Amino acid sequence: MSATAKRRKWGCLGISFLSLVLLSLSIPLSGCTATTVATEVVEPAPEPEKPPINPLTGEVVASWDMITRRPLAVKVENDPKARPQSGIVDADLVYEELVEGGITRFICIYLSKEAQSIGPTRSARPSDIDITFFLNPLLICSGGSSSVISMVQAAGMMYITEDASHFWRERSRRAPHNLYTSTALLRQYLSEQGDSFNSLPDSGLYFADVQDEPAQEVASEEAAGEEAAGEGEPVEESVMVSQAAAINIAYKAAACAASYQYDMASDSYLHSIQGAPHTDLTSGQRVAPRNVIVQYVTVTNSSLRDVTGAPVPVSQVNGSGKCLVFSGGKVYHATWKKGSRSVPTTFIDENGNPVPLRPGQTWIHLISEDIPVTYQ
Repeated sequence: MSATAKRRKWGCLGISFLSLVLLSLSIPLSGCTATTVATEVVEPAPEPEKPPINPLTGEVVASWDMITRRPLAVKVENDPKARPQSGIVDADLVYEELVEGGITRFICIYLSKEAQSIGPTRSARPSDIDITFFLNPLLICSGGSSSVISMVQAAGMMYITEDASHFWRERSRRAPHNLYTSTALLRQYLSEQGDSFNSLPDSGLYFADVQDEPAQEVASEEAAGEEAAGEGEPVEESVMVSQAAAINIAYKAAACAASYQYDMASDSYLHSIQGAPHTDLTSGQRVAPRNVIVQYVTVTNSSLRDVTGAPVPVSQVNGSGKCLVFSGGKVYHATWKKGSRSVPTTFIDENGNPVPLRPGQTWIHLISEDIPVTYQ
């Protein structure tokens, strides 16, 4: 074999060996030339942080600290001698419950907002436990019968009754309609107790304007499908939705008769009691929740009686029943559900979807079915 042939043979063997090495390294070859293609890894852009939203109102707040602290549940009187009350306009959520003689009282829930004056503050009732327990609140009252206080203690609820440090008596009013407190004094009390509560409450309420709306989108898609199948007949988005600008709740105690007038400009319900505008004593502001819920519950008499001998009623808020939800000038005929005192109440339409509420204060009337409610 000539020298030239030998050089060709070894050259080709060298090339073959090099090709095997390059192939084992997964480097593409073209003839005897290797080309490496670099792939740039692009990191996905981080999702923007969601702003903190108060689950009791659906409103954006300045910081998470404002909505992960312990809620305050203050009992506020609704006797004519207690009006005008203070601090109701600052509450995130208001419950109106029946007490003795057909009179009502309020439970004002404070979480994200501050109130410099709240009251007149009055005593606790057995219903307060099941109504507020799911929030794990500080229950604030002027006291209560020994039986009711024992019930609160047995439930493991944190509570405070009248003392000289966190309440004051307003001299311009007569007792017992003159006991007041403030969110600052109540937060001070929690600090003094070493309260380490840090949890975001579940309200059970659905605020359509600020939350994702998968339930409503599904309802819309189902309605669209039903409309196509029904030869173009319109399908309502929820059970029996209609316009309702005026609401009247005829409590048996005429002094507590409640009414609302929907105000389109503020998208709220102007509240009146016994035909008179309901205003805040401290600010002069009109009480005007964004949503009004009439929740029909069974009301029974407990074994307790008040100082006049009248039986103390109990509202059965665990279970399910009918409700009327007023929001945005509309009324939704819906169902309320609450499995136990530990979970919130949900308000559901006939499609199984949560009824959409406007962000802001919600007022919940807990009434028996024999109390007339009209709207138009």
